[in-house]
Amino acid sequence: MAEIFIQRDHTLGMEKARAVAAQWQKEAEEDWGMDCTYVANETNEKGEVQDRLNFERAGASGHLCVTATHLSMRLELGFLMASFKDKIEEKISSNLDKLLG
Repeated sequence: MAEIFIQRDHTLGMEKARAVAAQWQKEAEEDWGMDCTYVANETNEKGEVQDRLNFERAGASGHLCVTATHLSMRLELGFLMASFKDKIEEKISSNLDKLLG
């Protein structure tokens, strides 16, 4: 298994960050066939309020955590998808950067 971790700091605030996550979810479901579930208003290990977008499909699963100051994504790739790790990471990074503007 291969793991990807991406974090982006932002100054959008929670509502705009949620909109970014919603757009990412839409694209993940439509373009990549991900099954997504959104959980709002969790408390993370730092005591911050966060939303969590869980996603999965054959060969990949992970989550996107959304706070008022950053987005962080952890993605685990199965054996077959692991060989595409660098391309997948590049595509996700580019996509998040575009959405964050």
